[in-house]
Parts: sequence; C-alpha cells; structure tokens
Amino acid sequence: MPRSKHSRAEILTILRRASVYLKPYTRGLVIVFFLILAVSALSLVFPRLVGKIVDDTSHLNGWRQIEFLLVMYAGALILRTFALLVRNHLMQTTGMKVTCDLRIAIFSHLQKLSLKFYEERQTGRVVARVTEDGTSIYQLVTGASVSLIGDLTTALGVLVFLFYLNWKLALISVFIIPLFLFNYKWHRRRMRMESRRHMRNWIRVVGFLNERIANNRVVRAFATEAAEEDAFRFGIKADYDNWNRVQWRNTLLLAVAEFLSGIGQLLALGFGAWLIIHDHNFTTGDLFAFLGFLGMLYTPIVRVFEANVAIQRGLTAMEKIFAILDTRPHIPENDALPEFPRMKGRVEFRDVSFGYRLGQATLDHVTFNVEPGEMIALVGASGAGKSTIITLLARFYDPSSGQIAIDGLPIIDYNVQSVRRQIGIVMQDNILFSGTIRDNIRYGRPEATKAEIIAAAQTANAHEFITQLRQGYESRVGERGVSLSGGQRQRIAIARVLLKDPRILILDEATSALDSQSEKLIQDATEKLMRNRTAIVIAHRLSTVVNANRILVIEKGRIVDVGRHAELLGRPGLYRDLYQLQFAERAAA
Repeated sequence: MPRSKHSRAEILTILRRASVYLKPYTRGLVIVFFLILAVSALSLVFPRLVGKIVDDTSHLNGWRQIEFLLVMYAGALILRTFALLVRNHLMQTTGMKVTCDLRIAIFSHLQKLSLKFYEERQTGRVVARVTEDGTSIYQLVTGASVSLIGDLTTALGVLVFLFYLNWKLALISVFIIPLFLFNYKWHRRRMRMESRRHMRNWIRVVGFLNERIANNRVVRAFATEAAEEDAFRFGIKADYDNWNRVQWRNTLLLAVAEFLSGIGQLLALGFGAWLIIHDHNFTTGDLFAFLGFLGMLYTPIVRVFEANVAIQRGLTAMEKIFAILDTRPHIPENDALPEFPRMKGRVEFRDVSFGYRLGQATLDHVTFNVEPGEMIALVGASGAGKSTIITLLARFYDPSSGQIAIDGLPIIDYNVQSVRRQIGIVMQDNILFSGTIRDNIRYGRPEATKAEIIAAAQTANAHEFITQLRQGYESRVGERGVSLSGGQRQRIAIARVLLKDPRILILDEATSALDSQSEKLIQDATEKLMRNRTAIVIAHRLSTVVNANRILVIEKGRIVDVGRHAELLGRPGLYRDLYQLQFAERAAA
C-alpha cells in the first residue's frame, strides 16, 4: 500500500516514469507549452490597456487614441480565445491518448500476471486501476498540469508588471503571498492522507459492488439481499464521510486563500488611493491596472490550490498503476524461450511437490506418466490435490520441486504460451464471454471458418440447440453465458476446445448437476473430444471413469493407489470407500 507522504525524490521518480508515456506526444506538448505562454502573455495585456483607457478618458484625450486602445483590446481578446481553443483541444486529445496508452499498458500487463495475483486481489480493485486511476491521470494531464504551468507563468509576469507600476505598492501586495504558502503547506499533508483514505475506501466499495453483481444468483439463493444492502449502505456512508473530509479540507483551503486574496486587494486599494492623492506620478489608470494585475496574481495562486487536489489524486493514481506494472508475473512469459514443438501428448510428473502457501504442501512428491492417447482419471476427496495437478500441467503455477515434462521436454524450458496453446481445458464451471455463440466457439481460433465452427458444434452436440435459437450462431449469450443453461454452456465449451484441436485435454467432469438428457449429450460429446488425444479427467462421479485406462487415487497430495476401475473396486482402499459412499447416496436419493 502506498505511503501517506512522498519525498520530493519519490515524486520526481513517479513523474520521470510517467514521462515515458508522454514522450510519443512531445511535439504536441511543446505546442501546448508555447500556447500556455501565449495565453499568459496575452492575459497580461488587458489590465494595462484598461489603465490606459481610464487615464485617457479622465484626461479627455481624443477618441482616436481610445479607439486604438479598444481595437488592441479586441485583437488581444481574439488571439487569446484562439490560443485557448487550440491549447485546450490539443491538451485534451493528448491527455486522452496518454490515458488510453496507460490503460492498454495496464491491461496488457494484467494478461501476463499469474493466477496468484488475481487470487490475492479483489476484482473490483484491479478494475479500479484501469478505470478510476486512469481518469485521475487524465484530469492531471489535461487540467492540473495546464493550470499549474499557466498560472505560475502568469504570476511571474504579473509580478514584473506590479513592480514596474509601483514597487512600494507591489511590496505591500506580495506580503500576502507567504500567507498563501503557509495555508497551502498546512493543508497539503492532511489533504493527501484524507484523499488516500477516500480512494482506498472507494476501491473497496467498487470491489464489493463488482463481486455482488457478478454473484447475484448466490445472493438471491441465500435470500441475503437485505444484509448485502446494509453492507453496501455502510460502505457508501464511509465513502461519503471520507469524501466529506477531503472536500471540507479543500473548501477550507480555498476559503482561506480567497480571504487572503481579498485582504491583499483591500490593502492595495487603500494604499493605491493614498498614492493617487499624494503622488502625482501614480494615476487612477495605474490603480485600475494594478488592481487588475493583482487579481491575476491572487486568482492563479487560488487555482494552484484547486489543482492541488487533482495533482495529489493523479500522483497517487500513477503510484498505484506503477505498482501494478512493477508486479512480476509468477510465471514469466519469456518470449526469448523457444516455441514448444507440436505435441504428441506424453505427460510426465517427476517427483513434483507444490504448496500455495509456504510450508503447506498441496502435492507431495507426485510421480506418474500418461502415454499419448491415454485417458487417466484423478479421484479423491475435495482438497486432495486433483485440481492442483491440472493447474501445474497448464502451468498456471510452477512446482516447488520436481519437474513436469511433455514428450520428454521440461515445459519450464519453453515459452508458456506455446505450451498452453496445445492444451485444451474444459472446466466444471465454464465461463463464456458476453458476445455471440460464434465468437465464443472460435475464441481459441479467431481465424476459424464458418464450416469449422459448425463442425465443432456438431461434434459437441451443440449445433441442434444453437440453430433453434432465433439468431442461431449470432445469438448473444450474455455476460458469463447467463442466457444459456448449464448443459448448453458445457457443450459450447467443448466445441471451443474441439476447434482449438489440442493434443492434451484437461477435463473437470461436471455432469452431476445436469438433467439426464444433458448429461448423456455431454458425455457423448466428451467421448468424441477425447478420441486420439491424451486426456486427464478429474472425476466427481466414479461411474463416469469406468473406461479410464488408469485411475490415480489422490489423498492429501499423494498418489495412494493406481489401477483400472475393476482392480481398485476389487481391493480395500480409498477408491472402494468413495465408490460405496456414492452408491449409498444414490440409493438413498
């Protein structure tokens, strides 16, 4: 978690890293910088022209002189408006391009991070890095930075004119500036701490909201809507309290700054009036010009304080984004490693041990092999280590010790993507993406033809129900495939893997919650899918693995028995106990 206070060196480091994303737009930013200077310079013209017009009017000078000054005023106004228009447009487009580049960089990096990263973080918090923090950076680039540079430039120019007009009056006026700085420093640290607290709480609220919406069926199934509403209301109330503290701090800072600005104007007005009476070199027009310049001095200082909130939020957002970008993948996707050759399908686990947490072994010295075209089943109680075996084979994690090889080649020596592309996975809860059925089937092979997609669906026993939908293969499935039944989603997932045409299959058998007709269709599709492929199946119902070439019985991370169904059933052991337990449960049902 980021600290509540950054040193100057840390801020410079954050800005230096951010400059990498600004570099492609250097030319546009240089133009913007000069336009900022132009706007500031043109703004300085107006108070001086007003003073000249007042003096010429009071001295009853000819209208031609006043007319000339009014034309100059109008010309400066037109030029300043044009410069503002171009500056703001360039800044906004550049800011959005930088924000888009950052969001793409984050998303691209998120694709490389391993399951361990996501298992340790709430989805909403990860999403907030792309959305909330991206918006904060856009506001920093387009608003706060322009305001800061423009207002500081204007303030320096104003100071020059103030001392040019009357150095005594200028000294009295700038006496207020240290009070502005004291006010700013007093509130800055507290504002940053409160802003961080607000952002942390808001990310928690977003994470809670994302999680509850994604799992709305569970909430409804347990009838906990009221409790969830209370929890969300509590989070929103805490967010309001945090937001209120941030806004109160900002409001207090601005109110004091406005008060100090008024005091400065009052002192200038009083002493300026005295000068007009006692110093004939200081005119009414000079006082008008001085007060105009003074407003241009204090107002930018107030705006600098307003920009402070966006700057603090932007720096915090960049720090959080860089924390994501600095996270190293648990499984590095090294493009320098060679591509894995076309697999034949021989799988070997060589004395493999693994634990998700240090000191807690999930797998303990597991050794087995699967020959090409062979089907093996993994059987055991929940938490025995079955899912961990297929997780390691797909290289979502690497073993703590031992080695996993395919066709005699250690998979750790090859590019991880080239390994996964040749492994097909059908999980118990298959997720479909919002989009069409066609898009979901060809997810692993975007270039697949219409005929290939239909052929895969036919083999997966999905073509018939797809063609009965109003839009057929162009029917939209909804987020996570909610518009389809469980059996339909399973068959779409099988078609997706069939189209990928992997040499090794990983199947988390999931027909126990389906009706008998859907179960038969899926079992038939699964048998077609496994033909001539190496298959590793996690068996939830032992009746579905009767035909497995071998069954590995897993207990507490170890292989405690191996054999075919009849062999294991014919001798005492865990397999027979599990089988008898399931048979008794089925009979009781």
